[in-house]
Amino acid sequence: MCTVTFIPTPNGIYLTANRDEKKERGQALPPQEHCRKGHQMVYPKDTDAGGTWILLKNKRDAAVLMNGAFENHQRQPSYRESRGVIMLQLLETDEPDNAFHQADLTDIEPFTLILFIGGKLLEARWDSKRKYVKQLNATRPNIWSSATLYDALTAVERKKWFHCWLLETPEPDMADILYFHQHAGNGDIRNNLVMDRDQRMYTVSITTILVAKDQSWIRYKDLQGNTDFQKKFNALAPSSANNKGWQRYYDTMKIWRVRTKYWEYWPAALIYAPVFLYWCWLSLKAKSFFFFNTANPRIRYAGFVQERKSDIYKLIPDQYYPVSVYCEPDTTIISIMQLMKDNGLQFPVIAKPDIGERGVQVKLVKSLTELTAYNRKNRVPFLIQEFINYEQEVGIFYYRLPGAKTGNISGIVEKQFLTVTGDGISAVIDLLKKDSRSLLQLQALQFSHGEMLYAVLPAGQQLQLVPYGNHSRGAKFIDRSDKISPQLTAVIDQICTQIPDFYYGRLDIRFTNWTELLEGRNFSIIELNGAGSEPTHIYDPGHSIFYAWKEICRHWKLLYEISKENAVRYKLPAMSFAAGIRMLRDHKQYLRSLVQV
Repeated sequence: MCTVTFIPTPNGIYLTANRDEKKERGQALPPQEHCRKGHQMVYPKDTDAGGTWILLKNKRDAAVLMNGAFENHQRQPSYRESRGVIMLQLLETDEPDNAFHQADLTDIEPFTLILFIGGKLLEARWDSKRKYVKQLNATRPNIWSSATLYDALTAVERKKWFHCWLLETPEPDMADILYFHQHAGNGDIRNNLVMDRDQRMYTVSITTILVAKDQSWIRYKDLQGNTDFQKKFNALAPSSANNKGWQRYYDTMKIWRVRTKYWEYWPAALIYAPVFLYWCWLSLKAKSFFFFNTANPRIRYAGFVQERKSDIYKLIPDQYYPVSVYCEPDTTIISIMQLMKDNGLQFPVIAKPDIGERGVQVKLVKSLTELTAYNRKNRVPFLIQEFINYEQEVGIFYYRLPGAKTGNISGIVEKQFLTVTGDGISAVIDLLKKDSRSLLQLQALQFSHGEMLYAVLPAGQQLQLVPYGNHSRGAKFIDRSDKISPQLTAVIDQICTQIPDFYYGRLDIRFTNWTELLEGRNFSIIELNGAGSEPTHIYDPGHSIFYAWKEICRHWKLLYEISKENAVRYKLPAMSFAAGIRMLRDHKQYLRSLVQV
């Protein structure tokens, strides 16, 4: 990653890298085979950051990463992601060169990436401001020296060594190339290809890759452990690329069939369109299209959109919800850690936007590294919240007519988290493809879980992939309205009547078991949703779309009646049409600020 050569020969091309690292850096793992998003990869692994610096892909393509771009840059205290991890993310795509063009490299340290893909040799550089891509002649040898360690004069001198050696060794084999990479130099130990700078920075390994027509090799010399690893691979069959293309087509068609067959996966606009006329009828009676604004007077827009979780939590008695801290998007990681310490929060925690929707940008954060990455990507105010690890989660829809002493529960949904069970044979990704609900989450899970999806679980072992109950994140919703009882209603009503001017919405609750919930013990309100709440028990796979329409209209009628009564009781004006459109427009614009995590 600090000295790289590319050498075409009659036997194939060789891509070789000397890795120079600081003494404190952990010893890397030797090359192992991995499968990332359907691509076979072989690479050594950096144990500190989890990335790599050189890899063989699909037995025919290769890449190597170098620190720095054109000149020695001023290193920042921290960066959003390791360059070695970025390299893996680029190479796991079908077209890494296009992925480099499209990648967001903001707050990534400068690097140079040498790509040999589809017979083309590319040099891609990122200097922290701009991207540069140049196609090189793949029939000519090249040598690169990292700009962060070797100045221009040293780089020129190394090129002279390289070309003199090629004159003496016109058709080198792997042994010749490894000898050059281990012994080339002029006696200056600080700048030889195997270098040592006062034992603070030195060459730790040499890796070479051969890509030939009928085979490929990778050889890894660990200079720290004095070990030598090598492995040969037969070339992929010509049909493999076609097979992969057919597999992608099959998966796409299967997803399309699932989304078409099961109404719970239809777009919201399609689900709600047939009952939109009923909303218009209620609007005419209320003389306001946005009549819901008075349903929950203490919550912004009654909780339809744009409500802040931090404001809602202030209305709920402390004992009922998780410890939460509010963070602005520019809050430093040091300040966040201090806030966590001051509030007794420890990893794992939940990070989520203060204004959210359908689980977007919600993440279970297990370490300082993950929290730092989340904070760097984030662009909106967010919450760090205690992770409530109770086994069960439900959504309980509650309403109370203004003036009534007690309220009611109109529906309960049980949320079954997205989980797979190993069979001892299949990779996690193959298990996901067998289930329609999981298949729809595949793209998001590949983003969030990466290589983990290609692990094989022991038979009977379960893996929970999404630890929170969002339908849009793969949770299965089961109608448990059969659990509505006077005892449960009393427990929920006792909570909700303590929330000032709360009349209509859904409480998402995590709890240990039904017995303790009925006793008002061992539960926590993860979120409270207002006028924009859906009666999510409609998404039970056993319910028809007609049942869903009936329940939607029933709840809209309740929302209308509550809003109408509150407008009179609190002397609240109806929201104007212009104000409502502005509200929706602002919300739509805000949602663009949320990112995938």
